[in-house]
Amino acid sequence: MSTKSLILDYDFASGKTCEHDSDQSAKEFMLLGGSGVYTGMRTVNSGRRVFLFDDHLQRLSNSHHQVLGGTLEPQYWRTLLMPLLKHGLSSVRGESKITVLVGRESLRVQFVALHGPSSASCWVRFVSGHREDPEAKNLKWVHEREALEQLIVAPVNEVVLVSWSSRQFYEGLSSNFFAVRRTGKDEGLRGYELVSAPLDSVLLGTIMKLVLDICQRDGIAVVFEPAVELEQWAGAFVTSTSRLVLPVERIVYGEHEQHVDADNPLVMHLKRSVEHLTTEKSELIIDDQNH
Repeated sequence: MSTKSLILDYDFASGKTCEHDSDQSAKEFMLLGGSGVYTGMRTVNSGRRVFLFDDHLQRLSNSHHQVLGGTLEPQYWRTLLMPLLKHGLSSVRGESKITVLVGRESLRVQFVALHGPSSASCWVRFVSGHREDPEAKNLKWVHEREALEQLIVAPVNEVVLVSWSSRQFYEGLSSNFFAVRRTGKDEGLRGYELVSAPLDSVLLGTIMKLVLDICQRDGIAVVFEPAVELEQWAGAFVTSTSRLVLPVERIVYGEHEQHVDADNPLVMHLKRSVEHLTTEKSELIIDDQNH
């Protein structure tokens, strides 16, 4: 079944924008995007608002600097993207996944229907590997991860990169990964701590950043010591733009599987907290009169 998407191409030299429909999925759009950097955003509130827009602008600015040597501030990208987003979102219906590609000569934006997770929890597969230059959203990574994406076969939703020699986890191919460990100190949420990969070893995703902010707000301990200790984990989840917070129910590693409590109280709290913040942490792009 084909995927209908809208693509806007902006040429830096001429300042002109071209528009066309496409059957490309978001993955195909990125694979055919050449070299450069990217970011993936999502809408909320029936396609009228973009979630964590400022965070995406900052990430685009950082990645553009690291990969292409640019010195453009987030405000530049806001000024450039806002009319493109207004036009694109006025032309589509429902929630959209928005993929932005930036090269040396052009900026391309794709709008495609957003499809969230098909179930309330997921399986993940642990695979040996590590992402080079994780702090930038480089289109080179889209090609490097393509072979590993072949391992994502239902019910597996994501591949998580780990080092078996050091027994540490890093991140998913298109997500961040967290584990939950019981501390035994308190009852309720403070009886757990969140286990995360160090921030300099993974891409700090926009939802990952929001989860860490929620933990700070709610007094939940976070430890950046990502030892793979499956038998000690009381829960786990992945985060991404399309998944938000998606609980993990089973971890596959080699020929083995480990069940994890997808209904862990801390996982559920973080999931609900992120969902409750979708309007507060989003920016209005088009009002009802233009939609």
